Amino acid sequence: MRILKLVVSWFSLLYVTLYIPFAFMVYFSPWYKLNCRLHLISQRIPTEKASIYIHELTGFFLHSHQLETGWSAKEKFHLNEVRGIFDILAGAAILSLALFGFTFNKKHTRKLAGINLLIIISLTLIIPFFRYFWISILHPLLFNNLAWRTNPMDVSFFLLPPAFFYYSTILLITVSFIINLSLWLSFRDSK
Repeated sequence: MRILKLVVSWFSLLYVTLYIPFAFMVYFSPWYKLNCRLHLISQRIPTEKASIYIHELTGFFLHSHQLETGWSAKEKFHLNEVRGIFDILAGAAILSLALFGFTFNKKHTRKLAGINLLIIISLTLIIPFFRYFWISILHPLLFNNLAWRTNPMDVSFFLLPPAFFYYSTILLITVSFIINLSLWLSFRDSK
């Protein structure tokens, strides 16, 4: 029972620390807006229009807005699939947070954060092969259609270019690493 509790605590902590930066990127506009300034392809959208698209997209993921301005039927279909996945991830984050709170043990937090640091560092292995991972592994695993493929007629072609997801992955890994490193350092005197 003690080992099961430890495993649940470890996995819950790992999941929550990965979900925090993910949620920031998905549900709030600053990351989208920053990327619109960084990527040449995204800069083709006028700033005012990009703000409308971002507002609709974040609101759509939060179930408070619909996608109305210029989104194609294919994009709406795909983003609806994505929102369903995000809803499951959000539910899992709430459950993980509750489980971590229930299984929390100050003594073990440093070890768990240390294990997470190693796992998160290992995630950097996908960075050199990100395009292959994104196209050939992740999307076929998550979707049974090709609606995720964009073309220059799609808003997401400009708003969410491949570089957006590449840099999002790097940010997710970096922030998760910092959170776990902070926990590891904070609990270093725990015995």
